[in-house]
Amino acid sequence: MRTKILILFLLISFNSKGQDVSFSQFDLNMLYMNPALAGYEQNFRILTTRRNQWVGISEAFNSNVIEFNLTSNIKKRRISGGEINWTGGIYFIEDRANTVFKSYEIGIVPWTFHFQLPKSIYISMGLQNTLHFNTLDWNQLVFSDQINDFNNTVKPVSSSNAALPAFYNQSSYLDPSFGFILTKHSVLNKKSNNTSFIGFAWHHLYPPMQSFYNDQGEATTIPQKFTIHGQFIGSFNDVVTESFNFWKVSYKHTLQGSNSVQKDDIGLSLSLANNIQLEGGVFYRMSRQIKEGENKVSLMSESIIPLIRIRMGIGNNMGMELSYSYDYNISNLNNINAVATNEISLNLYYFSSNPSMCPAQGKWGNNRKWQNVMLNRKGYGMKHKKNRWNW
Repeated sequence: MRTKILILFLLISFNSKGQDVSFSQFDLNMLYMNPALAGYEQNFRILTTRRNQWVGISEAFNSNVIEFNLTSNIKKRRISGGEINWTGGIYFIEDRANTVFKSYEIGIVPWTFHFQLPKSIYISMGLQNTLHFNTLDWNQLVFSDQINDFNNTVKPVSSSNAALPAFYNQSSYLDPSFGFILTKHSVLNKKSNNTSFIGFAWHHLYPPMQSFYNDQGEATTIPQKFTIHGQFIGSFNDVVTESFNFWKVSYKHTLQGSNSVQKDDIGLSLSLANNIQLEGGVFYRMSRQIKEGENKVSLMSESIIPLIRIRMGIGNNMGMELSYSYDYNISNLNNINAVATNEISLNLYYFSSNPSMCPAQGKWGNNRKWQNVMLNRKGYGMKHKKNRWNW
């Protein structure tokens, strides 16, 4: 069993070539996707995410996330026609392949600036520095000289002549990233508005070496990652019904490494809301690769991802969001009974009693995700109904 796990681990590591974790619910893992999203929704937010990849294989790949979005306007300045807000955040990720390999990532966004411009336009820029720790349990590895073909036994790894690195059980490195977002709001009427944004993130500005050895050079560096993502949130007008809160289109394109695999995620969701909001949708993921020496692009459908979310108010100033998605594999790996993936997220929000500018919704009341849930509650919501369309 240990040998099978090792083979699987090595194959995945070889093919991924240092690829970052890819979350299906990328719009929730904000800081991980783009540091410019710190403070984007103008509230305190705590996120926890659990991603269980390839559930048919025991503990194949598991990723756990905790994110603190410190969005209480750490510093605010007035400028002509708007404001500048200074916000920040921090996240922690544990990524493991069985019990053999573990990776820990602490991402700190020391500052993100949000600039409010005329005509309901916002510009956001953020800088992030990430500290990585990798650990490897060499006692669970099996090298060729450990295997006795005559009696089918395996010697302990200490008997192997394999050259182990001096610090063979861990490695660490720093890793800076940068992000940019442009947001635009459009008010159609008193009960209908649209919000759209497009973002760009550049991760691994200085590609770090992730090897446990110190002399492997470019072969073991994590390639730079470029992400373009966007979202359009549209409102339903009076002709439909206020129960339909919004519809949303989300997109993300990721390129990591030259001539490497590019991934595209696109999804559509619809929200029904009253005191409790229900959002349901479906995402589609595909990959494409330009092979070396060829001009052809190889396209491959990877998965269909249904998603469901529930939002509800807790008290006067807090909200809770529970989200679940299931990656249904449609790639060439569909003959392997192990490739489904579960992802579940829990968000806790605290809404300031004195809301101010933020890119996601201008004033708090414009937040389509929360307005029907929180505005009907006593206390906070009732105080801010008058601001619901005030940009």
